[in-house]
Amino acid sequence: MESGLLKPSSDFVFANLFGVEKHKRLLVCLLNAILKGQPTIKSITLLNPQHKRQRKDGKSTTLDLEAKTDNGTIVDIEIQCERDGNLVNRAMYHQARMMKDELNAGESYDSCPNLISIWLTDYHETERKHHTHEAVYMFKANPFDDIEVASEKTRVFIIELPKVNIKKASINDMFSVWMYFLKNPEFVPSEFLAKVPEVHEALEELKVMSADEDMRNRYRAHLRAQNDRISRESNAEARGLAKGEAMGEAKGEAKGEAKGLALMKEAARSMLAEGMSPEAVSRCTKFSIEEILSLRELYTICVFILINIVFL
Repeated sequence: MESGLLKPSSDFVFANLFGVEKHKRLLVCLLNAILKGQPTIKSITLLNPQHKRQRKDGKSTTLDLEAKTDNGTIVDIEIQCERDGNLVNRAMYHQARMMKDELNAGESYDSCPNLISIWLTDYHETERKHHTHEAVYMFKANPFDDIEVASEKTRVFIIELPKVNIKKASINDMFSVWMYFLKNPEFVPSEFLAKVPEVHEALEELKVMSADEDMRNRYRAHLRAQNDRISRESNAEARGLAKGEAMGEAKGEAKGEAKGLALMKEAARSMLAEGMSPEAVSRCTKFSIEEILSLRELYTICVFILINIVFL
């Protein structure tokens, strides 16, 4: 049997640790550590994270964890272990699906719930220096106005775990305490466990999950499915690239051959204009006698047309 704790920064483990009814208070504590009182969450209701497509050719969306807070805010938490397309665009798409059917007929748009998306990435997502980034709708600057916030109805948080320096974690900063747990659960300082019961409870539950062979088998199956998907996408990308390169080479070769043929025909016409016989031109250019005669006929017609244009 394998030893060691499962990674809480895995989407599978995270959802099974924080996205279950009996551990909702752990999720509330984590959310408050991230949001820092904007808003302060007292309780949550877990929602179905599956958003099915509305069109036959539409795209279904499954969130890692979705919940509604006591003040009506809808929160989506996503764990991203591998780079998979434009994260900001994905967050916007997820939020659009989350907003679906939230307004009833006749309700004001002011009744739209606040939406918060939190993306925890296990890799460097941005070139920015800090580990946490918040995005909202903004008015761009123009010749008369400075940049300013247009709306905070929808907010996106991107937290890049590799940039979080847990060596500086402090009991006075709940965010750093939770990040320590997510990044390195086996070595969470005893002071954190003693003073933050939710972190202690999360660690104990993680130990139980890690000792459960069925849970480990499901975790392995999840990782295999992820790796298979990544492999398929990589192979498809490689095949597409190879096909594109082959098409580019074929197109380049065809273009080069066409250009060479045009130059050879021009040379043949010049030879004929200088009085060389069709047989001699054929020997020089490798064109057949029929092709040489056709070029001479075309050349004669062109000359005739030009002469008539000049004298008209």
